[in-house]
Amino acid sequence: MTICLALLCDRGNQVVAVADRMVSVEFLSLEYEQPTRKVERLGKYAVLTAGDALGHTPVLTRAIGEVEKLSQPSVEQVASLIEEAFIEERQAYAEKTVLRRVGLDCATFLERQRDMSEEIAFGLMAEYQKVNLDLELVVAGVDGSGAHLFYVCDPGVKTCFDAIGFVAIGSGLPHAESFLTEADYSPGDSVNRALWLCYVAKRRGERAPGVGKATDALIVTKTGVRFLDSQTVQRLDESYQHYVGSVRRASKDIEDSVANLNPAFDE
Repeated sequence: MTICLALLCDRGNQVVAVADRMVSVEFLSLEYEQPTRKVERLGKYAVLTAGDALGHTPVLTRAIGEVEKLSQPSVEQVASLIEEAFIEERQAYAEKTVLRRVGLDCATFLERQRDMSEEIAFGLMAEYQKVNLDLELVVAGVDGSGAHLFYVCDPGVKTCFDAIGFVAIGSGLPHAESFLTEADYSPGDSVNRALWLCYVAKRRGERAPGVGKATDALIVTKTGVRFLDSQTVQRLDESYQHYVGSVRRASKDIEDSVANLNPAFDE
């Protein structure tokens, strides 16, 4: 229940991103808007998270240790390490919730499954495969080859979104994506236009359940991640309110112009 969105811009040389601050923990039936950001810095890159609020911490903790071993890692290398950490964390969680109930771990299950009845072996494997972390991550950054976006999700799969130029995660995804396609977004857009489109897409995403009103906005360049200050976000909001008013007035004018339309029909 959230919206996080990242766009390539400046001819694929920079990234703009936005995120709300809504937090949800399913097993606690908890959802609230927190005062801290949902964007993590990983070196010079940004990681945006959606899904279970408790899920990303162990994944990123695993990944950070490996990232720190590398000198100037590329965006793809960092995304790959997060992908590996995701798989490891999912496996560990599956062991705890499925296999340990019958006194097994992954290694012993593989060793003993031949001695199990087919029904038990297939049943455990089916449960194991259904385990999800309920977690989505976006890795955004700029390295020597330009700006890049990677998406990581269950069951631990990394996908590059450079060809599309943007990626959205969370319950607000459909609303955000539909606006960007309507607005003819392109990775060649200027930073300011991309930032504006990103902000409007996030506000559109607020129509989905569980998306928070607070907005964090950031720009990622070769030098790292920089968050926009509250005054700049406020100016974006003021422009958005003006935009919404203009759209409503234009829509009303058009509706008035067709109010007396007398449709003609083919015989």
